[in-house]
Amino acid sequence: MEIQWSLVLFTVLTGGAGWALGCVAVDEFTQKTKNDTNFIAAIVAIVLAAVGGIASVTHLSHPENMLAALSHPTSGIFTEALLVGLTAVFALVYVILLKRNAAASARKLFAVLAAVFGIVLAFASGASYMMDAQTAWNTPLLPLAYGGTTMPLGVAVYLAVALAKHEEGMGQYFMLLLVGGAVAAITGLFYGVATGVASQEPLLMWGLVVAVGGVVPAVCGWLGRKMPPSALALAGVAAGASFAGCVALRCAMWATSAVVNNFFGML
Repeated sequence: MEIQWSLVLFTVLTGGAGWALGCVAVDEFTQKTKNDTNFIAAIVAIVLAAVGGIASVTHLSHPENMLAALSHPTSGIFTEALLVGLTAVFALVYVILLKRNAAASARKLFAVLAAVFGIVLAFASGASYMMDAQTAWNTPLLPLAYGGTTMPLGVAVYLAVALAKHEEGMGQYFMLLLVGGAVAAITGLFYGVATGVASQEPLLMWGLVVAVGGVVPAVCGWLGRKMPPSALALAGVAAGASFAGCVALRCAMWATSAVVNNFFGML
């Protein structure tokens, strides 16, 4: 099946936004960075989610048919749209509360809500493709890989924003980046090997998903704690590598699919 680039961007950008909001929520409790940093990070996450949402519509041959899909609460499109909307709304409320110096309890509540729905979306967007007609897609390892590969991307984006604002003491987030890289490599590897996608698309799976999208961010996370002067550059490298790995996983998924019914083109 032809790679649906709009859907690839949708799942990558919204997933990264969800994990970035997760870092914002963590910082609301640990208070490692300034409010201004979390404000910018949340805005960046909202923009990523919005761009991803727009991209998801551009692939449709008949965008007006999405309204019909949204009228069915059991459809994957409805679930994804709902999660994108809730993530954006909660993140926006958090931003407003932060700007108005609202009570810490209120900020924490909406930061957590935005993060929870955003991270759930990272996995749910992969679950939407589970169908009997596509054997390589019909496995819970697919949503795990979708969510897992976007983890280092979101953490790297948050780190890049924080370090650009000259924040210090980012060791815990570099550790989270290391963990995220490991999660991306493991979930991507499990999916690729279990479904046979890795044998059909070895360069994409082993070279980009595992090595570039997983190992590189993990190494950047480890080096970031050891080399503070290079922290911003390492965050940038991790973000770029994670993005490439996320895209590669989704391209491999589409490339190994069998055309049964081009549902995505008909909508």
